[in-house]
Amino acid sequence: MSDGKEGLDLTRRETYRVWGQERVRYSDTDAQGHVNNVSYAAYLETGRTTLAQACGLPLGTEEGTHTVLARVEIDYLAEVHWPATLDLGLAVVRVGRSSVTVIQGIFQGERCVAKGYEVMVMVDNATGRATPIPDDVRARLLAEAAVVASSTDPH
Repeated sequence: MSDGKEGLDLTRRETYRVWGQERVRYSDTDAQGHVNNVSYAAYLETGRTTLAQACGLPLGTEEGTHTVLARVEIDYLAEVHWPATLDLGLAVVRVGRSSVTVIQGIFQGERCVAKGYEVMVMVDNATGRATPIPDDVRARLLAEAAVVASSTDPH
C-alpha cells in the first residue's frame, strides 16, 4: 500500500494547502544553540491542530470522539536558531475509514527546515476503539488534500 508521499516534494511550499505559524521560543533551543529535535514535534502538533480545527476533527472528548496520533515521522533538514518565525504547511494525503494521513513542511522563509508525515485516528471515547470519520468531516479533509496525491482509502 502506498504511504501517500510518492510524487510529492515535501520541501516545496506549493505542496501544502493549510498553513499555520509558530514562533521559536528561546526554551526551544539546546546547548548547541539551535532548535532541539523535540521542539519540531511540538511544531508539527501545532500544524495538526490547525488542520483539525479547519476540518472539524475533534481534539477534545466533548463530542464523544477524539483524535489520537498513531504515527509520526520527522526529517530534519536544516538548523533553526532563536529568534525565528516558522510557517507550518500541511496537506492531507489519505483519508481512511477512521484515519487521516497528513504531510507537513516546516519553513523558515523559503527554506524547508523539516518535514513530517503523520497518521491520526478518530477514537470513540466510550470504547477506546477506532471509529469512522463522519462524512462531513471526511469531505472537508478531502478538500484539503494534496493536489497530486488526494485519495480515499477504505482502511
